[in-house]
Amino acid sequence: MKKKILLVLLTFILCGCNATTTPTKTLKEKVNLSFFYISTCSECKAFKEKAIPYIEEKLHNQVTIEMYDLDEEKTEAVYDKVIDSLDNFDEEFYGKAPFLSVDGYFTLLGYTQGDEEYIVSDIEKAVNKEELSYELEAYRFLYKES
Repeated sequence: MKKKILLVLLTFILCGCNATTTPTKTLKEKVNLSFFYISTCSECKAFKEKAIPYIEEKLHNQVTIEMYDLDEEKTEAVYDKVIDSLDNFDEEFYGKAPFLSVDGYFTLLGYTQGDEEYIVSDIEKAVNKEELSYELEAYRFLYKES
């Protein structure tokens, strides 16, 4: 009898743990993200610690994330290619970080803890050709139409 009670309790515990996991998103296509950072930037460090793991958790193998240190000379060509592809980039923000590019869709400058939920949502919306959230629009730059 004790074994049956223990088995039932164990089942409830295990089911309860599975119920608390957050669901992942499904994208129509794989997305490439380019993350530009400055090694001494506290926002960049927070993005690496909070946002990148969250994005990877929610989007699993549907995203490829490449990281680029803006202090490295070899990064300049990659960064300039992204900047030149943007429709509405304000040159006053050139070289600022953290800077996330969702290749072909949008870029985002800056980070505040909690933004990762909006970022994942906006990635999903962009791929589905839906309107992006207003929460991140202040420092969001769109890619030129192809």
